[in-house]
Amino acid sequence: MDNEQNKDLAREIIDRPKWTEALKKFIDVLRINILVVDNQGRMIVPPDFDERNSRARYGAQLFQSAFGFDFTDAESDVLSKFKQHGPYLEACGAMDLYAFAVPIKALEDKTIAYLIAGPLILNKRLESQNYARQAEELALDEDELTDVIHEIRVVSFVTIKSILDLLAQIAKDIVDLNIEKRNIHARRFNKEIYPQSVASVAQDMYSTIHLDELLITALDVALNCTGAECGSIMLLDKEKNEFTIKVSKGLDQQKVLAARTRMGEGVSGLAAQENRPLVIKGTEGDSRLKPFLKRPEIKQSAVIPLSIQNRVLGILNVHTKKDAVSIDVGERNIQHLSRLISTAIQSI
Repeated sequence: MDNEQNKDLAREIIDRPKWTEALKKFIDVLRINILVVDNQGRMIVPPDFDERNSRARYGAQLFQSAFGFDFTDAESDVLSKFKQHGPYLEACGAMDLYAFAVPIKALEDKTIAYLIAGPLILNKRLESQNYARQAEELALDEDELTDVIHEIRVVSFVTIKSILDLLAQIAKDIVDLNIEKRNIHARRFNKEIYPQSVASVAQDMYSTIHLDELLITALDVALNCTGAECGSIMLLDKEKNEFTIKVSKGLDQQKVLAARTRMGEGVSGLAAQENRPLVIKGTEGDSRLKPFLKRPEIKQSAVIPLSIQNRVLGILNVHTKKDAVSIDVGERNIQHLSRLISTAIQSI
């Protein structure tokens, strides 16, 4: 399949209105702009736009001045400005701004498009005089540039790697589920299209597999962001009104299989019932929690409800058994994780 076929396939699979709606949720949660280009670097889904201020959000207006990206010019080779960095592509532009490209793969594992995330600042912003000098060199208004720079998110490399992993998994899920649903593969290769009843069962199985993959990636994101080494994600079974562990890391598998939590029961159940995170040091806790804190080997833990519009979907549990480790359970980090993983679950 050549580049032109890949480009056509990208526009067939990537429904612009639906992807725009889906990505907007992650843009709001991550505070990072995300757009989609085909395998030639031509725009499919544009940067998010702030209607009130009539400008792109989270620094997207700097794509051209800082990186030389021109998504509207058919002759502009946007992707050539990126370099391979592990499974993703990385571009470093003026003012030490970074952009990352996540390959979107489809039939026969061909790259048909890219998610581009950025601009981003790695680790810390430059001194103000450096931005003033860059504004002069790039013929930008210094005050406007300062405002835009402070809108751009500062991340560590570990954090952006986790975010890119999650975006890659979400893109894979959306593409694969769309192909399955629309039978694109069958139409392209003249294969038999399954009867509706069979296709429906296959779709349910497919969704389950993809949700598991997504949850594994989401748990890795949570562990990387908090610095914890153990954790789990529980999801609510509406029919049984109980939470069960879907994915875990660093936990005894027999306990994982046996674990059941009802709303309001135990530490996780209380966090879910009140829809608020609980942060615990060792076996210290208020009178409600004290009876459940029977594992002195756990030095610090956080129990975080995963909810959308006050509807609890699941529970994220992370903890460390290491005395020297203090997991990052700041309020902002907890809110970010809860919204990010909840949005990812909802996307499937």
